Amino acid sequence: MPSRILFAVALVLASGAALSKMSECEADCEDVYKACVTSGKMSERACMVELEKCRRACLKETPSGG
Repeated sequence: MPSRILFAVALVLASGAALSKMSECEADCEDVYKACVTSGKMSERACMVELEKCRRACLKETPSGG
């Protein structure tokens, strides 16, 4: 049981670190994706494709790649 708690804590900390590394552009892409999925105008797969296009555009926009 304690190993499950430690795993959960590690997972939460890792996800927090991943979110802090996300650029503002990528965060905007995530917001657009969430809005796309909740609106229901496109399929989840189509929204995911748009998210990936947005992320690629962010990478091209910033010379450092992130």
